[in-house]
Amino acid sequence: MNYRILFVLSLLLVNFTTQAQNDSTSQISLGGYVKFLQTASFSGLDTFADPLTQNLIHNRLNFKYFPNDNWTIAIEARNRIFYGEQVRFTPNYADQVDQYNGLVDLSVRWVEGEALLVHSIIDRAYVDYSSGKWQARIGRQRINWGVNLVWNPNDLFNAFNFLDFDYEERPGSDAIRLTYYPGVLSSAEVAFSPAQNIEESVGAAMYKFNLKGYDVQVLSGYYRGDFALGAGWAGNLGQLGFKGEATWFTPLEPSADSVQSLGISATTDYLFGNGFYLSGAFLYNSRGNVGGFGGSGGLFASNITVSAKNLFPVEWAFVVQGSGNVTPLFSTSGVIIYSPQNNLVAAIPTLTYSIKENWDIALVGQLFFMEIPQNDFRNLANSLFFRIKWSY
Repeated sequence: MNYRILFVLSLLLVNFTTQAQNDSTSQISLGGYVKFLQTASFSGLDTFADPLTQNLIHNRLNFKYFPNDNWTIAIEARNRIFYGEQVRFTPNYADQVDQYNGLVDLSVRWVEGEALLVHSIIDRAYVDYSSGKWQARIGRQRINWGVNLVWNPNDLFNAFNFLDFDYEERPGSDAIRLTYYPGVLSSAEVAFSPAQNIEESVGAAMYKFNLKGYDVQVLSGYYRGDFALGAGWAGNLGQLGFKGEATWFTPLEPSADSVQSLGISATTDYLFGNGFYLSGAFLYNSRGNVGGFGGSGGLFASNITVSAKNLFPVEWAFVVQGSGNVTPLFSTSGVIIYSPQNNLVAAIPTLTYSIKENWDIALVGQLFFMEIPQNDFRNLANSLFFRIKWSY
């Protein structure tokens, strides 16, 4: 039994013991959820009758301790049980799930069978100190420098895959972060995330300020062998929300695969009086595959690898999304992603119903269509998800 397993066991013991003994203690925050997610995937509409299925039981534990007004200690973990046909038939499935490029490996594969994987990972573990205008945090944390809701070229530390809807907390980094707040509408931040391979480290600084009603940020630093320079903004154009960001990357040392890249994204959104929300966005990714996909590949998988330099594997992408409540307990949302490259279309409808307080169910679809060279516009990949969630 290695130190990682002992660490996870200690975390579980601390959570359940503390919850039993200190529920009324204001200095301790405990929470989390339990979810069951069933997935049915099929390659085309004509194969719907014979889907490939997977089941996931997902428990999250969130623990925070506040010794006083200045200090916060946080530990949060994901415990997941995967089982079903996708586990059985996906090569190296456990390796795909058990991925973390941080400095310390805090994951455990409890059981790894032919069609079963039991996996735990601590994705938050940090100590935070704040006093006056200063804040310092060290440990595994989320450093969210992005402005947009879908694609974030400014998110150097924790870029995420928009298709992975079931990970609300988003990935974290092993990092040291220092923030200074010179004024109410301004801040200066420096962060460094080391890696076992120093060339994969990320270190950057960002300054935020307000300019004529717009929140503006500028950033620069080292990103995995590149020099990065970026900026972002958030404000309004009349009644429309308007935000965007861009980052330019250039290699510090020439190599066979070194190339400059540029990512730009912008979003407009509007909230109607009846509560209906509508937004539209675009992404320009100079590293996108401008030569064609040549098949579905890994584009349609929710576990595709993304980075700030390559947020979506196309050169141009556009998205429209809307959401609203049909009743106080029943809500709907929909997302359409389009890329002129091979006429790629992704449709993501979602239905959510609140059974009772802290209980909800959701039905999500992800359907992908694309024009194959020398062929017709076709439906290539689909997934349907049923989820029930209890929060505590």
